Amino acid sequence: MRIQSLPTTVLIAAALLLGAGGARPAGAQDGLFGEVIDVRVVNLEVVVTEKGERVTGLGPEDFLLTVDGKEVPIEYFTEVHGGTAVLRGDESAGSAVPALAPGVDVGSSYLVFIDDYFALPTDRNRVLKRMIEQLPFLSVDDRMAVVAFNGRKVEMLSTWSQSVPELERVFRKALDRPAYGLARQAEQRLFESTRDLRSDALDGAPIANTVEDLKIDERMRADEIVTQVKKAVLAASSALRSFANPPGRKLMLLLAGGWPYNPGLWVTQDPARAFYTHSIARGDEIYEPLSETANRLSYTIYPVDLPGLDTSSVTAAEFARSVSAFDRIDIDEREREEEATLYALARETGGKAFVDGAGPSAFQRVYEDTRTYYWIGFTPSWKGDDEAHKVRIKTRRKGLKARSRKGFSDLSRETEVSMMVESALLFGDPPGAAPLGAFVGKGERSGRGKITVPLKIVIPTDGLTFLPVEGGFIADTELRVAVLDENGNTSDIPVIPIGLKTKEMPEAGRFTVYETQVKMRKQKHDMVVSLYDKPSGKILSTKIEVEPKTAAKN
Repeated sequence: MRIQSLPTTVLIAAALLLGAGGARPAGAQDGLFGEVIDVRVVNLEVVVTEKGERVTGLGPEDFLLTVDGKEVPIEYFTEVHGGTAVLRGDESAGSAVPALAPGVDVGSSYLVFIDDYFALPTDRNRVLKRMIEQLPFLSVDDRMAVVAFNGRKVEMLSTWSQSVPELERVFRKALDRPAYGLARQAEQRLFESTRDLRSDALDGAPIANTVEDLKIDERMRADEIVTQVKKAVLAASSALRSFANPPGRKLMLLLAGGWPYNPGLWVTQDPARAFYTHSIARGDEIYEPLSETANRLSYTIYPVDLPGLDTSSVTAAEFARSVSAFDRIDIDEREREEEATLYALARETGGKAFVDGAGPSAFQRVYEDTRTYYWIGFTPSWKGDDEAHKVRIKTRRKGLKARSRKGFSDLSRETEVSMMVESALLFGDPPGAAPLGAFVGKGERSGRGKITVPLKIVIPTDGLTFLPVEGGFIADTELRVAVLDENGNTSDIPVIPIGLKTKEMPEAGRFTVYETQVKMRKQKHDMVVSLYDKPSGKILSTKIEVEPKTAAKN
């Protein structure tokens, strides 16, 4: 099947054979991820305020919870004050709503995502240095994990740790990591200089319309930004999924280096032309995978702005005086677009956005914001139909405001598996999956700059569920092949149903060999090959590298 404008295509399913048993196939690696994430309860961390002040002492009867506009019962309820579960007034009489025992300390799990792809090193390091200073805010029940994204892969700088000295060392090492925001700025300057040259060349030419459609170079630049931001969104979503089940409240500090909500408007800097950017992906499409993943896993996102303009050597007033009024309009428009993304992610997941210089104090402010809240849970009627659902929590008392996540998605098992395979491209080391053998052969040229590579997959039948059918036994499986090239580009993930049928139940230690072909650009790729056993939910997987030298020389 051909995947349009993508680096890799799975072409043909060629052969299925039952092979003789033996040792684990050579080349098979340890599994990349565990079982499909099975979320039963949706948790809401609800902050209630009145005139900006926190409101405590409420009970489940004080809240109205609706899903898609219909009231649903609150099944779990705990008030947390200062990081500790507190006694409710109705508990002495016996409450029908389960809660944590009073006095139980409720820790927080902080997942820090560092965007090295868009951020300038000075802006990033300013925030990281203040993070180091604020680490002592971690309580004894808190923990923190740190990951970073460089445009191609997510690197785990620290798994969950409760050691402040160890986390200090992690952040000090992060200060020395390359940051590629200057490259992003260079791309923008090249686009602007090219646009200015074009404008000079057309100076004096008649203009047919007062409002023009996007020009070719503007559209290409907007599409480029969409592609880059989607990489970062995939990376952040992958990090969430790889740290899906820590104890306590789950929080992501998203240190973002400037992700525009509407790339078309960000490029044109002209709201009057926004109508013509409808064909360019916008924020609701670009960032939905991240907010959906966070809401699915009950993570609250606290986005932190790492400014795209380096003003570290001057004050805000000096910077404002250093640019013309026209330039400030452009800058303000782009800042609004970048901040809109942070506000949207915070709003959808129940967090807060830290912009306009608030980044350096973000961790302290996140800590303070997450110590007192109401922990409310309910169990939806899960259907696995990939439908999104709106969640609203309100107080029954007038004058009170409630802040929480806005929805969740009822993802199908098939979608869950595809997301996990995609995540494994960027973050491929969580343990748990059964081994799978995969081997690539010598490729052949297949068009300009492309090769077709044979792929042989060796499947241990012990890892599959064979069910009796008329005439024998069958294993109902799905094959997924995902690839990542040297520039961090990924392909769509084809889902290939495979029914493995045999007359007799396979003996222990036997293998099935499946052969196919993959078409890709002639460059180095990471490839994740996964087989999903639908009856058991088990995943067999491996990750391999495909070198460009596999191409034939004819």
